[in-house]
Amino acid sequence: MKYFTAEEADALIPELEKIFGAVAEIAAQAELKAASLRKRQMSGDDDQAGAAIERSQLQFLSQSLNQRMQSIVDLGALPKGVAPALVDFPSRIDGREAYLCWKLGEKRVSYYHPVDEGFSTRKPLPKRRA
Repeated sequence: MKYFTAEEADALIPELEKIFGAVAEIAAQAELKAASLRKRQMSGDDDQAGAAIERSQLQFLSQSLNQRMQSIVDLGALPKGVAPALVDFPSRIDGREAYLCWKLGEKRVSYYHPVDEGFSTRKPLPKRRA
């Protein structure tokens, strides 16, 4: 497992912003497709071929979303959420394993949390540049 410094994690933020931009777009498309399928079901639409096409399109969007999230894993980071977009970076803080944590919108990694805790318990990085 790769351990990140705060600077190494910071360097990935532009790529993460691109990935999460694509994730948001795909998720919006998937929600529209799912809503269309629900509408078909509620209205009693019996166009089986049309429904099958929409289900296939929804499955494709789901696979695309999973591929984008896997690209974060391929960078060595751990995606922890989509809404909000959260990413953890394995690290060592004061000699202990921890996760540097980043939330979409933050311009750099400034927080961490122990490996057995989560985003809600994150703390400011010690001795981090201002």
